[in-house]
Parts: sequence; structure tokens; C-alpha cells
Amino acid sequence: MSNQELAKKILNLVGGKENVDKLIHCATRLRFSLKDEFKAKTDELNDTEGVLKVVQGGGQYQVVIGNDVKDIYSELVPLLSKGDAQGYTEIDEETTAKKTLLSRVLDVFITVMVPMVGVMSAAGILKGLLALFTTAGWMITDSGTYRLLFTAADSIYYFLPIFISYTASKKFNMNTFTAMAIGASIVYPTVSQIMSQEPLYILFSDTIFATPVFIAFAGIPVLLMSYTTTIIPAILAILVGSKVEKQVDKVTPKLLKSFMVPFFTLTITVALTYLVIGPISVLLSQALGQMILYTYNINSTIVSALLGAFWLPMVLLGIHGAVVPIAFSNLFSMGYDVILPMIAGHSFAVAGIVLGIALRTKDTKLKSIGYSASISAFLVGVTEPALYGILLARKKFFVITCVLSGIAGGIMGATNSVLYQLSGQGIFAVPSFIKPGENGLPLGFVVNIAISIGAFVIGLVIAYTLFKDTEENKIEVRELSEING
Repeated sequence: MSNQELAKKILNLVGGKENVDKLIHCATRLRFSLKDEFKAKTDELNDTEGVLKVVQGGGQYQVVIGNDVKDIYSELVPLLSKGDAQGYTEIDEETTAKKTLLSRVLDVFITVMVPMVGVMSAAGILKGLLALFTTAGWMITDSGTYRLLFTAADSIYYFLPIFISYTASKKFNMNTFTAMAIGASIVYPTVSQIMSQEPLYILFSDTIFATPVFIAFAGIPVLLMSYTTTIIPAILAILVGSKVEKQVDKVTPKLLKSFMVPFFTLTITVALTYLVIGPISVLLSQALGQMILYTYNINSTIVSALLGAFWLPMVLLGIHGAVVPIAFSNLFSMGYDVILPMIAGHSFAVAGIVLGIALRTKDTKLKSIGYSASISAFLVGVTEPALYGILLARKKFFVITCVLSGIAGGIMGATNSVLYQLSGQGIFAVPSFIKPGENGLPLGFVVNIAISIGAFVIGLVIAYTLFKDTEENKIEVRELSEING
């Protein structure tokens, strides 16, 4: 079956384009928001050649494809008359309102963040490698090479609100350029210069809420904060901006819409962002990060072990995306994160388990799936092919993988290992445990390498020892090589 034929069949089985509110994709899944999930023929989709699994959860109808998901997605976009090149479509507000609050929040984060994960991971890998090179003495921070490469690696994080404004504008159906102007306004360099000057006065002085005031807007004190590398302020600003834009558009004469709607939208939204949205969202982000750290500090070993052990079930249910924004917030607000290290070993445990099965089995189809899925998990941390192609059909090995992942997470927590850069998963996450500008290798870097090797080797040995080619263990899914090309 060609990609075009598969795309048409998937669209037909999810209820046709009339039943699709929105479509995006991640590393292995087509993520549909359907008007009515009961119209989708889930059993037929699960039996379709080229589909690994259908997962329903978090307000999304997820069709797991594998590494060829981008190709199938590209075929689907033209079939959705409402879609554009980014894969977003207009959202029916009445349908969205029927979802739970958690589903709607999760849907926003996934829609806004997923398109940027690839380039953010690439930039994080580059920053990690630069940290590794300077630590090893192969490069100095004063060199032109380092400065230019660091600029390339750091720019997306520094100007993150602009990128978020772009994707958020698609989500909230707002003029893209107006949204990007709003995002740019909160990272404008002049603001940083103002904050480096002497404050006009201190608001709430002699209290724990004491805040310096540098400027006022129409006599109202502005609580200036740094919004570079932040996520939530830009999302909320564009959400509010989209509402303002719609209201202004309703009362503006048609001949004046082209410039008056952006004028009022930009003016009102930027003022609201600096006066209300920005300060509140930053404080909430910091409070959330501190709450996570508080729980972590109570018993970092147990908390890390639990998240590590339950990560694969969370991936299975499609709710793992709710954790990632918190990790992002930690990185951007505190400069480090303790959440992502908790799951650092899971992909290596998966890679070892499925490779051990592949080496042991005589089934050529299972062997092919095992090799490709192991490489995918080990190199880039994509575990869905292994999860849906092998582990779910073999519950004993699924449980063993979760246990190994939990042990790895517990060790990371017990050693208080932290991550300093956002990067890819798998082996590309290793340099992220090096803190830029510091000499020597931090404990987290060494521990991460140890648990990665340990999880992989132990998983490989256990699977190779325990797996047997019984009738029960014969392959139960379609050949992954067909799915992954």
C-alpha cells in the first residue's frame, strides 16, 4: 500500500475530513482531534497495514505509524481542505468546550510545542556538544567558532516567545504576523537595558513580595521580568490577543481592517501582557517548578524511580506530553531540570530488551522489527516502534523494561543528577548533563552514561536469556519494515 493510499484509508476510517477538527504529528503518531471519536472505526484501523496501533487519550485520537509518520502526514494535509502546511486546522470552539480542562490544556501545549521540538532538540544537542568540547579543552569560549556556534544553538531559546507566538497563532486562529510582533515585543532588548538601571521605587517594600519598579504605563507600575526562554507568557499573550483581535475585527469597518485590527490588537495585548499576563504567568511557572522541586527534595530517589517506571505506560496512554512542558519550564526558569533525568534510562532499557529478543528469535519478521526498533530507541529515544511492535505483545518483557527504567530513574534521583540543556533523547541527551562554563565533568554526566550502558546491557542479557520462540511469542503485528520503509 502506497503512502497516499494509506493516508486516504486512515482519513476514511477516522470518519472523513468532516470529522477532523485538527491534525498534527509527533515522532511516530498522527494526532487527530475528532469531533466524534465514535465515528472512527478503531478496529479496522488497528487491522490496517501500515498502522501500528490506535491510542485514545488526552482528548486526542492517535494513530501510531512509526518513523514514516511525516510522509503519511504530508499526504493527509492536502486531503484536509482546512489544513495548511503546518498541519493545523480551524478548531470548532463548541467541540473544544466539551473537552475536559486537562485535555484542553494538554492539547494546547502539544499543538504549540510539537512543531518546535526537532529544532529545539538540535539546538540543545549543539549546546551540549559545545559544553563537552570546552570541558575537554578542544575549544575555548572566547574563540569566534564557539561564539558563532553558540549563537546558533542559543537563539531559538532566547527568542522562544517569538517562535511560540507563531505556533500559538495557528492554534488560536490569529493573524500570524500580529502574534509574532507581540512575541517579539516581550523579548525586545531595550527592556533588558531598562532592568539594568536603578529602579524608580520598590513595590511592596519590606515584604517577601518586594519588587523593583523601573517604568510605569499610564501611571500603572509595570513589573518588568525577563521573558526570554519562557513558554507560558507567550501562549497566554496570544490566547488573549486572539480574543482581542476577534472583538476588534467585529467593530472595525472593512476598509480599515488591514491596519486598524493589527494596531488595536498589538497595542492592547502588549499592554495587558506587560501589566498582567507576563508577571502572573512567570510567577506561576516559578511556583510550579518550586513545587516539583519540593516533592523531589522530599525523596528524590522514590519520585524519580516512580516516574521512570511509569514512563512507558504514560507513553502508551499518550499522556506523557503533560510532563514535558514542566521540564521545559524548569530549564528556562531555573537553568536546570530534574524531571527529564528521571526518564533518561528508559530508551536504553527498551533498546536492550528488543535487541536481545531480536538476537534470540528465529522469526525473521520479529528479528527485523527488533533491530530497527532498538536502533530507534538507542539513537534518538523513540520507543513507540518497540512498544507497539514488540513489548505490548509480550507483557513479561514490558514489565521488565519498566522495572529497569524505574531503577535507572531511581539512581539518577539518588545522585541528584540534573540536566542543563534541552536536547534529543537517546545518546544525544548525554551532553546535556554538562553545565556550560564549568570545568570537569559533573556527576550527572558520569551517572547518566553509567545507567545508560547498564540499562542497555542488562536489558539485552535478560531478554536474550529469557526469550523463547514459543507459539505465544510469535509476531502479532504487521512487519515494521513495511511501516518504516
